[in-house]
Amino acid sequence: MSDQQSRLTRRAMMGAVAGLSVSGAAFPARAQFSIDLGKIGDIGRMLKGMKLDEDDEIALGDDLFGSLIQTMGGLYRNSDAQKALSSIAVKLFETSARSAFSWEAVVVDNNEVNAWALPGGKIGVNKGLLRYVDSEDELAAALAHEMGHAELSHAAKEMKKKAFYAGLSTAAQAAAVAAADSRSSRIGAGAGMESIALPMLRLVTSGYSRELEYEADRHIVDTFQKVGYDVSRGSRFYETLLDIIPEKAKGTTSLFAGHPQTEKRLAALREASAAAPHTDELFNPDFYALKQSFPTRKIYKRTAG
Repeated sequence: MSDQQSRLTRRAMMGAVAGLSVSGAAFPARAQFSIDLGKIGDIGRMLKGMKLDEDDEIALGDDLFGSLIQTMGGLYRNSDAQKALSSIAVKLFETSARSAFSWEAVVVDNNEVNAWALPGGKIGVNKGLLRYVDSEDELAAALAHEMGHAELSHAAKEMKKKAFYAGLSTAAQAAAVAAADSRSSRIGAGAGMESIALPMLRLVTSGYSRELEYEADRHIVDTFQKVGYDVSRGSRFYETLLDIIPEKAKGTTSLFAGHPQTEKRLAALREASAAAPHTDELFNPDFYALKQSFPTRKIYKRTAG
C-alpha cells in the first residue's frame, strides 16, 4: 500500500471509530440477528448469507459517495473539467443495463493515478489520472473498467467475504453487516455505515480479486463496441501505468494490479482488440477541455511503490 493510501486509510479509520462511539442503539445487529459479538464465526455466517439487492447497492453508493470523495481530497473545483468528464462518461453510461442506477462521474482533487467506483454507479476519477490519459479512448477505458465494477455488482460480491472487514473489531463487523443486510429497514444506519466506509475505501481504491478485474476489463471491450471507441487505443493507458509505476512496487490500485498481472491484463486487451473494430480518433471538445486543465505528461513522474 502506498503512503498516500495508508494516510487515507487512517483518515477513514478515524471516521469509522468516531461513528462507533455512539450509543448502543446504533448497533441493531445484536438485537435483530442475535449475534454473539465475541464469536467471529457468527459474523462469518452472516457474511455468507448476506443479501444485497439493487436498492441496497444504490443506497450504499448514495450514502458513501460524498464522504469518500472528501476522504480522497474533495471535488476538483473546476466546473468546466467536471462538465467535460460528465459529458464523456454519459456516453458510456447510456450502454448500461442497470437503468435504476443514478450513474455519475466526478473529478476528484487527488494526484494518485487512479479511479474508483462505488455500488450504484458512482465513479470518481482522480485528477492525477487525467494527466496521463493521452486520448479520449484511454480515459474511456478507465471509466468503462470502473463502470464494470458497478455494473457487475463486484463490491456486493466482495462484501460477502471476511477479508472485506479485515482489521475491524468484531463489534464493528457486526454493525457493518447489519447496515448492509437487506433485512434491515434502511441500509446505511449510523455506526454500521461508518464501519462499511473503511473497507469500502480500501476495496474500491486498491482493487478487486484477479477474476473480477478481468471481468471489468472485458466490460471495456463490450462497452467500446457499443460506443465506438477503439480498444487498441484505450488499452495504451495500461502501458502508461506500467511505465509510471516502479516494477517492484507492491501497492495496487483499482486499475493497476502489479506488473506481472497488469501485463497479463494488457495482453488480454490487445488480443481482444485484434477482433474489435478500429476507428479513427475524432476531435472531441470535451476531452480537449480536460486536456487544457490537465496536459498529458510525456516525461513520466514515477509514483512511490
